[in-house]
Amino acid sequence: MEVRAPIEGASSVSHGALRHVIPLERDSARVYASFRSSVRRHIAQAERGGVTIRQAESPEDLVNTFYRLHLRTRRRFGVPIQPRRFFRMLWESVIRTGLGSVLIAEASGSPVAAEVFLSWNGTTISKFSASDERAWSLRANNLITWHLIKTACEQGSRSLDFGRTDPGSEGLSMFKRSWGAVEQPLCYGTLGAGPEPAPSMGGKAGHWLASAIRHGPPVVCRAAGEALYRYAA
Repeated sequence: MEVRAPIEGASSVSHGALRHVIPLERDSARVYASFRSSVRRHIAQAERGGVTIRQAESPEDLVNTFYRLHLRTRRRFGVPIQPRRFFRMLWESVIRTGLGSVLIAEASGSPVAAEVFLSWNGTTISKFSASDERAWSLRANNLITWHLIKTACEQGSRSLDFGRTDPGSEGLSMFKRSWGAVEQPLCYGTLGAGPEPAPSMGGKAGHWLASAIRHGPPVVCRAAGEALYRYAA
């Protein structure tokens, strides 16, 4: 059993990954003031450029609108996308019950970025981010993150968790810190003997798959997700 926290008596312990958390308060303006000037500038740029943010109102906003942007994003990274039924179940089990939501950024009526977030027990979690790279110059990603933070403040969350950052991802760490996030080490402990290893996504096979996803048609990314996502989540 893997315990994603420090624990006594662990048979093995892994270090290296990081977690980034933004402390929140009811007054979102005070949180805004903690952002780096470049972040505030990019938020203003998106607002001047006419980018708008709306909250999802139906399953189609997640299963179709978000999914299409998410597929572009996963292909850029060369990783399999979750099966579409995963997002149908996410809407029914989590979003519809009030434990999260979806924000969609639009420019000239077209979706250009989206964010899935989860909320419970005073913490909001930025779970999935997706965007159309052809619209990056609009800075919609910055505006949608700011709306996520404002929403979390309004809902009374005490913190926004940007999630895990793997070792070596300094660019991602810098981006998260620019929002005033506090960097914390992640420590995972294992109890008992490890299970049989799952199919590996690393090595030559992993590099080949990533290349096939990046350069192949979208069906390659979707098919890989159907077959392998349970092992790579």
